[in-house]
Amino acid sequence: MTVAELEKPLKTSAAGQYLGFSLQQLRLAYHLFRIPDGDFASLEHLDDVAVHRADGSIVLEQCKSALSGNPAADRSADLWKTFANWGTLCHDDIVDKARTDFRYYVTPVKYGKIVAQMSAASTGAEVSALLLQLKKLAQGLQEDAACKSFLTRFLSFGDSICGTIVARFEVSTEADPVEAVRQYVRPGASPSVLQEMTAAAIGLARDRADAFIRLRQPAIVDATKFRRSFQSFSRRSDLGNFLISRTPPPSDADIASTVENEPTFVRQLRAIDARDEMLLTAASDYLRTQIDKVQWADDGRILADSFQDFDDQLVRLHKISRDEVEDTDGSSAIASRGRKLYRLCTKATVPLDGQTLPAYFVAGAYNHLADGRRVGWHPDYPTLFPPD
Repeated sequence: MTVAELEKPLKTSAAGQYLGFSLQQLRLAYHLFRIPDGDFASLEHLDDVAVHRADGSIVLEQCKSALSGNPAADRSADLWKTFANWGTLCHDDIVDKARTDFRYYVTPVKYGKIVAQMSAASTGAEVSALLLQLKKLAQGLQEDAACKSFLTRFLSFGDSICGTIVARFEVSTEADPVEAVRQYVRPGASPSVLQEMTAAAIGLARDRADAFIRLRQPAIVDATKFRRSFQSFSRRSDLGNFLISRTPPPSDADIASTVENEPTFVRQLRAIDARDEMLLTAASDYLRTQIDKVQWADDGRILADSFQDFDDQLVRLHKISRDEVEDTDGSSAIASRGRKLYRLCTKATVPLDGQTLPAYFVAGAYNHLADGRRVGWHPDYPTLFPPD
């Protein structure tokens, strides 16, 4: 579930600004802004999101979108599955129940009688009464009730674990999940770039987590370093003149599938003996650029005609670079000259409507042009790749 989908009911919100960001990534950014220096926040490690405090205590947060249904309802399978998972973490000593807080985050606003009672419980008597109520609820459920197995499993961990979780439980629900992040960005951003700055903050949090995941490490992000990076980004970037991508990196499967399908731009690269690494990077750049063009046009950041002008600039640069390669490396092997031409073109810095582009965009745009045969890397590309 993307934040764009979450915000559809909010008529005044710019949902398109956050296409590609999951609710979990958004909440990760929120926690990285709000927690003290020395604390960390993680993504899909112990829970959807978790806060790891400097004193060793933890906050586990399960995030639920509620465009249809009510995950806070008394008989919600999502609710009791969450409690069962928390019970397992405590039972298996993965977390210390006495030093862990349990948060159930729901957006947009939804309520449930039992979660409200558990969130408000503050005394031993109130917790005991709630455990008794849960046991009666479990006994009264039909065997095929979706929540029964999860509620039963939670209660099987015993009153000590269940009571502690209930006592340390909190439900949080709000209409606009983006505002939780936006409030931290707003003081340092003018209204004209607030949406872009907020999207950049969420993207930075996502990228920090993704970097750990790619290394097969837990995605535990240092809040202090995150804030310093965002402050540095804010200082050096004229966001009114910077096109920010909300496109998440494509999955390895999507990249591999694109290469395997052998579109023209891939065949153009194979003609110059491009290595697998170059092919995979080209496919990733191609996919991200494709989505960026659509989003920026939909957002009104770029006029459709501007892409044509941009492509014309790239074609002109290609011709100049090709002549340079032929003059300086004419005696080299054809494949070597082609790869040099590709690198010269794709590392170029070319603005779009006077705005700075993400690093991969020019390379992606060149691969789109190669796919349409407007440019090529092999000297004989017009013959090798004639129009269909």
